[in-house]
Amino acid sequence: MKGLYIKEYIPRSWFHPKGVLKVVDRIKPHLPDVNGSLFVTLTLDRQWFRAQQMGPSEAYDFARGHIRKMFFKLRHGISWEDKKYKIKSAYCTKVEFHDDEEGWPHFHIIWLTKRYIPCDLLASLWGYGRTNISRINNTKFNYILKYVCKSGKVPNWVKTKKSIRIFQPSRGFLNKSISSKKKSRSTQQKSYRKPSTIGERVKAFGKTALVIDERFINQPVQYRKIELKDKFHILLDRLVYSIAQDGRYLGDGKIQIKEMEDFYPWIKLPNH
Repeated sequence: MKGLYIKEYIPRSWFHPKGVLKVVDRIKPHLPDVNGSLFVTLTLDRQWFRAQQMGPSEAYDFARGHIRKMFFKLRHGISWEDKKYKIKSAYCTKVEFHDDEEGWPHFHIIWLTKRYIPCDLLASLWGYGRTNISRINNTKFNYILKYVCKSGKVPNWVKTKKSIRIFQPSRGFLNKSISSKKKSRSTQQKSYRKPSTIGERVKAFGKTALVIDERFINQPVQYRKIELKDKFHILLDRLVYSIAQDGRYLGDGKIQIKEMEDFYPWIKLPNH
């Protein structure tokens, strides 16, 4: 049915409970077969980092730098108990945050190799928390990708950052590189200010709606983001009864509207 609609905006983002599935769907076609690959989890010793006057944010930055040094050493080979171990295979890292008030990070690493590496060797290279080594399969890998924090709550220290590399593949890990597509001009609105920090983006996600214009038969569907005065689900709760009476609520948060003026009381207009 051709018409004008408004619905919840779901961004492609690691920090949105529904939007993370869009991220994973975009990555999935390019993922390798990881069955039997080397799988390592690195956690952080909170007491040690606190003793160095570092919280989860500083610990995250420190850990990323140290993990890069680990990769470098393993690429060039390390002697351990009269044997030399080397990992030159492609890899990826995935960050998750603990489901508690502080949200300390931990790191998953997958190397595309079935070679054996002693856990004590990796533990000595890491040295800042627990080290766990196992083998992974594709099902577990897909599960790991779907979560940044299983509660869906973004830690406060993460919100202060402009960006965080949640999933980072090395060269050769993905079957094909993922290029970002240019957005159509019809999806933009001059009055929509792009938030700068993760926290601002998370807050803005809830107060953003998507307008879908299918009124013109011989023209492509147009999409436009609009900024709302309140969270979309709150506005929907207020409007759903009257909208349902008019037969304009189509389910899944999608509302049919006659003109944009119908929704003006809920839109944050420029300079307001």
